[in-house]
Amino acid sequence: MRIMAAVLALGAWATTAAPALAQDDTNARILETVDTFLRSINERDASLMASVTIPDGSVTAIRLQPDRNLRRTRTFADDIARIGEGSETLNEVYWDPTVLVSGDIAVVWAPYSFDIDGRRSHCGIDVFNLARIEKSWIIVGVHYTLATDGCPAGR
Repeated sequence: MRIMAAVLALGAWATTAAPALAQDDTNARILETVDTFLRSINERDASLMASVTIPDGSVTAIRLQPDRNLRRTRTFADDIARIGEGSETLNEVYWDPTVLVSGDIAVVWAPYSFDIDGRRSHCGIDVFNLARIEKSWIIVGVHYTLATDGCPAGR
């Protein structure tokens, strides 16, 4: 009787553990796409950015202001065309991402900071919208808040 209970328990664990492991692998691939996107910004690499985005995908920045918020929207094609301009050193990092997945769509929500030439420029929340297209996770939209006050140090 104990052997049968152990076999049933093991079978139940195996069927519940498999989806969790598959989800973890999916999350890792999604975050790898986000990491590649941020590397493209930090390295000012247009071809790298193009490899993980769709050209007509949207980028929306919400600049947080005391009296009103300002919104600016552009496409990835706009960013790809301008990413190589300038000589400043860029460094965007994120931490504590939340990844939500449903079938072939995903969202990554994470706090971030952005430095220019080693100085904190701004911080906020990054939201990446992704779609699985031909078995690859591609970023179809990025939306972020942009604050200049209260940014964490050391990230």
